[in-house]
Amino acid sequence: MPEVMKAGDPPPGVQRMKLQDGWRWFHSGFARYRRNPVLMMFWVMTYWTTLGFLGLVPILGDMLVAALAPVLLIGVLSGCRALDQETHPAFTVIFSGFGARLQPLMGLGILHFLLTLGALALTAIGDGGVVLQYLLRGMLGSPDLAMPDAAQLSLMGLILALLAYVPIMLAFAYAPLLVAWRSFGLSKALFFSLVASWRAGFGLLGFLTAILVYGVLLPSLVMMFLLALGLDDALVTSLIVVPMIVVLAPTVVSGFYSSYSQVLATPADRGATPQ
Repeated sequence: MPEVMKAGDPPPGVQRMKLQDGWRWFHSGFARYRRNPVLMMFWVMTYWTTLGFLGLVPILGDMLVAALAPVLLIGVLSGCRALDQETHPAFTVIFSGFGARLQPLMGLGILHFLLTLGALALTAIGDGGVVLQYLLRGMLGSPDLAMPDAAQLSLMGLILALLAYVPIMLAFAYAPLLVAWRSFGLSKALFFSLVASWRAGFGLLGFLTAILVYGVLLPSLVMMFLLALGLDDALVTSLIVVPMIVVLAPTVVSGFYSSYSQVLATPADRGATPQ
């Protein structure tokens, strides 16, 4: 009999992924989207809209967005899992993150926010804090906020901030899923997410490449072709950009769930692979 994994148990050894695995995740995400495009778009739009409104709250908006982003993300990914396991999942699955693991998920979001600020603080090494002051003033709702002058920015500071953020991004990639679905503590979830993301790096790179090809390169070529035919800019935008966003956004989220299903999920987490 296969071993039954309990909540809180570490995941099995993570396989190293290949570039083609990332492409398969993207195609699997699109296949899942085709199963119920209305539900997928509803979940993603609910995620975006809710965070957008929270961001409008004075002073506390950015912190609220940071705290609830992992919670709502779990709702969208739970919808992806439900599509693999059910014919007609409920619309309300988007709120499944507001359960027993709500506080750890919010703590994870706030920790990500603080660590990201810490990484951005490294830009002060080169520009004397210009970028950091701009971001902090923006979070505090400062009126008449002007973008920093390009001459004030430091390439070295931006590179340092980017290098510092990469391990943060990897550590938080799968952490919300491990916290919500496996009942991991924050440190344990961050550790296993970092290890899994590192070992699955080529797969994630392939996934990013697929996003760039289908989301940027191909639409750009089609737009240039239509513009060359003399079509109006607004018409081209409505024909290409809007439908592309409607399809691409749910596909990317769904494809990310496919990556989790291959990289970290237990047998209980997995549903049928969409065809």
